[in-house]
Amino acid sequence: MALVLPIMIVIVCGFVGMMLELRAENEFQTAVDLAAQAALVPPLGDQAASQADSDYAFSHTLNPNGSESGYLSVTTPINCEGPYLEGEIDLNNEGIPAPVTCTAQATLDFSKTPISIFWFWSIQLSSTSDAYPPQYRQCQTTSGSVSPFQC
Repeated sequence: MALVLPIMIVIVCGFVGMMLELRAENEFQTAVDLAAQAALVPPLGDQAASQADSDYAFSHTLNPNGSESGYLSVTTPINCEGPYLEGEIDLNNEGIPAPVTCTAQATLDFSKTPISIFWFWSIQLSSTSDAYPPQYRQCQTTSGSVSPFQC
């Protein structure tokens, strides 16, 4: 018992730490995905509204009520870029528009959890997500030609 119990405690804490890490990674990726989709909701070229919508979706998806107990902290806020945000629909040769790309970074700090005895280091999370404009908003390309999806 004296030999097995400490080993079992370390193994259980390792599993709990891995589950917390996977949950945090999943929640962080979901927040970035939803922020990218939210950036496409405002009208074409409305950068301020797109940024506000993506910020809102990111912050309210990631930690709406303090559910992560403070061990996941955003180090680089959500940043979305793409021609759609600048008022352009840039179609490639296959007719696929350029995506809106959102990125963010966070730190997973186990020192604020009970398993910090075994997981005493921080983990850096980085996430990127692409969202494509819907077909009903693909009215023109940067060259001025009209796409198959007329407004």
